[in-house]
Amino acid sequence: MCVRYTLHKTDAALNAISAALGEPLATPDWAVPRFNATLTTTMPVVARSGGVTGVRPMRWGLLPFGGHGAQPKLIANARAETVASLPAFRKAAATRRCLVPANGFYEWKTSGASKLPFLFTLSGDEPFALAGIWDPPAGDLPETYCLLTTEPNELVATVHNRMPVILTERAMAQWLGDQPLPPEELKRLTAPFEASRMASRRVSRYMSNSRNEGPQCLAPPDEPLPEPELDFG
Repeated sequence: MCVRYTLHKTDAALNAISAALGEPLATPDWAVPRFNATLTTTMPVVARSGGVTGVRPMRWGLLPFGGHGAQPKLIANARAETVASLPAFRKAAATRRCLVPANGFYEWKTSGASKLPFLFTLSGDEPFALAGIWDPPAGDLPETYCLLTTEPNELVATVHNRMPVILTERAMAQWLGDQPLPPEELKRLTAPFEASRMASRRVSRYMSNSRNEGPQCLAPPDEPLPEPELDFG
């Protein structure tokens, strides 16, 4: 699963996506730096509908299929291997594929009784996009999205058994869209990203609390920061 990521350099991430698409994308005024994006956070998402591409505010977490009851468990991720076949994701995978700007994502490694957070980035802190799918507004809910995950590459596998789908410059334009993809192209676009182009490091457990925000989330583990009670919600 991928349940946390960071977008603290929004301009850089959107500029990279803009260059890949060959379309202008401006950073919206409401987009603030997020060092610890989690479920229910409203984040900038690049989507296309009706032939128009734009940066839209979407809330992270899809409603489960038929799950409009009281407090349904939101869906953070969809598996790339089954996204085109499961009823919960099939239509979105065919007609509502989006780009989620990011600077990095977090995963936790179990060490005894502890869960140690790691930050994964591209080499040189290059901005990138995560592959996502989105749903239109429903009742009181705004537009929502979730991230696709795939098998881990060699780097991520040392910490976790899944990783989000990272899109290269060329793949961004191929992924974004509102028309179905051939199965072989979907499989190619959602393959694990090359480990040689990535970097990782441990960060403070400060970010493990979903209520914590700010640059402290990127601090190394030996920083004299408070270690809050862990909350992986």
